[in-house]
Amino acid sequence: MKKKVISVCFALLILYCLLFPRQMAASVTGGLALWYRSILPTLLPFCVFSAIIVRSGIYDRIFEKLYPVTRILYPVRAPLIYPVITGFLFGFPLGSKICADLYASGKVSSKEAELACCISNNFGPAFLYNYLSVGVLGGEIPAALLFAACYLPPLLTGRVLLAAANRSSRTKSFRLSGQESAAAPPPSVPGKTKTASRSQLNMKIIDAGIMDGFTTMIKLAGYILLSALLADLLKRIPWDSSLFPCICIGATEITNGLRQIPLLPANLPLRAALAVGMVGFGGISGLLQTNAMMKATGFRLGCYVCFKLFCSLTGILLLLALLPFC
Repeated sequence: MKKKVISVCFALLILYCLLFPRQMAASVTGGLALWYRSILPTLLPFCVFSAIIVRSGIYDRIFEKLYPVTRILYPVRAPLIYPVITGFLFGFPLGSKICADLYASGKVSSKEAELACCISNNFGPAFLYNYLSVGVLGGEIPAALLFAACYLPPLLTGRVLLAAANRSSRTKSFRLSGQESAAAPPPSVPGKTKTASRSQLNMKIIDAGIMDGFTTMIKLAGYILLSALLADLLKRIPWDSSLFPCICIGATEITNGLRQIPLLPANLPLRAALAVGMVGFGGISGLLQTNAMMKATGFRLGCYVCFKLFCSLTGILLLLALLPFC
């Protein structure tokens, strides 16, 4: 079924490109301009630096020292501190990229990488304030309320899931410890590489970090291009109302969907709820980008979609509950 849906979407995109070459060129230009002006200069340096830090071993020494302080604020293991913080500060999809790097270096398990990706894969505060609060909603809603509606659901939901995963892991370890002999060596984790005991930094690691950063940016450019074409195709359909196409476009690609919200003949609570819902979900483009970043970790896209949908709905309810008091 999934393959059929993907095949139909690509067939429609090819047909659209053949029938509307000028519109196709304009949408591709807009998508690549967004990538070149906003995403590339913002995320590329952090992608390169993160890859170098994780590969060099400096990562372990820094966050082991920070762990006694950060565990009081949020109970994650020391290797997961970095993706959680950077995901919220610098925005999607840097959190998922760092989680994938940590898994590849053997610092976290597949389950930990998946949970940390769900928690940290959000849009940064600069995007929420400049684009969402000021640009889309015209500053009519306090930015603090929007931040709470977008950030509290993944933080609280992730904390609950992490606690459940830790309890399950401890129970499993306790059961296995009664079955294994004391002389048996601990089992190795398949697919993981051993990390160096000492930190090291050389040109080979730097070169690999640079190449990894540019490869990530090229992947993002491709997904942004495809989502821009699909969003423009949806705009060409003669809809009976303006609300449904806005939701469809926002579910496909968030920036195009948010641009449609100020054009709706709707009241402020509805416009704000639509905006928070789109940001919480992240769009199909965001799902595909995340899947591309996490592909080597055993990432389960269905679980990630359920997490984002739950956070989106929770954020809308939180916004509507607190809006009358603002």
